[in-house]
Amino acid sequence: MNIYIQSRGVAPDDDYCWQPEVPNILKKNHINDLIQSESPSVILARFDSTLLLLITSLESSERKDFQGRTIRNSVAWVGEDTEVNEKKLRAIASCALRDELRENLRAEIDNAVTFGSNNGFQVNFDALSDLAIEEVINVHNFPANLDKKLGKNSKQQRDELAYELEQHNLPKENAPLLVVTGIKSESTLIAAGVWRGLSNLVQTGGWKEPYKKSSTSEKTITSSHSKNQKNDNLVLLILLLAGIAIAILLILLIAETNLQLQPEMKLTPQSKM
Repeated sequence: MNIYIQSRGVAPDDDYCWQPEVPNILKKNHINDLIQSESPSVILARFDSTLLLLITSLESSERKDFQGRTIRNSVAWVGEDTEVNEKKLRAIASCALRDELRENLRAEIDNAVTFGSNNGFQVNFDALSDLAIEEVINVHNFPANLDKKLGKNSKQQRDELAYELEQHNLPKENAPLLVVTGIKSESTLIAAGVWRGLSNLVQTGGWKEPYKKSSTSEKTITSSHSKNQKNDNLVLLILLLAGIAIAILLILLIAETNLQLQPEMKLTPQSKM
C-alpha cells in the first residue's frame, strides 16, 4: 500500500504539493473534478485493479501558513485490489465519515506531518501505515448492493454509508465508487458512475431513489419471487394431501363406528312340521 500526503509549509513558495509525488491515479482519472477542493471530502475508487482512498482537507491543529491560515492535509492510499487492502480502506473511509471518529483520524494524520525543509513539510509515513483508528472498526464481507444512488451530505447519510462500508464489499466495477463532498452537482456524480454519492447539492432530505438499478438486483428479486411462488404452491399441495388423508381417516372411523353399533343378528332354529 502506497501512501501520499498533500500539505504545505509556512513560506509563500512552499505551496500545497504532494509527497513523495502526485499519485498518478489522481491525474489519470481526473479525481479532483469530482470534489469541492476546499471541502472535506472522501473518495473510494477502483481503477485498473488498483484501489484508491482519498481523504481531503483535514485541518492541522497548529500549523499555519505565512498569512496565518490553517494548513489542510490530504491523504491518498493507493494499493493493489486485494481483499486485505479493500477491508483496510473501507475501515479508514468509515472512520472519515463518522463524526465521532473523524477527529481521531485527523489527529493521527496531523501528528505525522510536521514542518520541514522538503517543500516546507515532512511526513512520517511509517506512522500512517497502521493507524490506531483502524482497530476500532469491524469490517465484514457481505455482498454489495449494486444499485447506484445519491443523497444529501448530512450526518445521518454519512453514518448510514459508513455502516454499509463496514458490512458490505465494494462493487467490483472500475469507477469512483464512493464520493462524499461539499458542492458538487448530481449530474457530475451520475456522469462519473458513482455508486454512492453524497453532496450538498443533492435535492433531497435523505437518499434519492437509485438512478441506476442493478440488473443483478432485479434478477435476484425475480428469482426470489419465483422461488416464493413455488414454495407457496408446495405448501398448498401438502395441505391438500393432508386434508384428503384426514377425510379418508374420518370416513373409515365413521364406518367402523357404525359397524360396532349395529345389533348382532341371532339365528333362531326352525320349528319342525
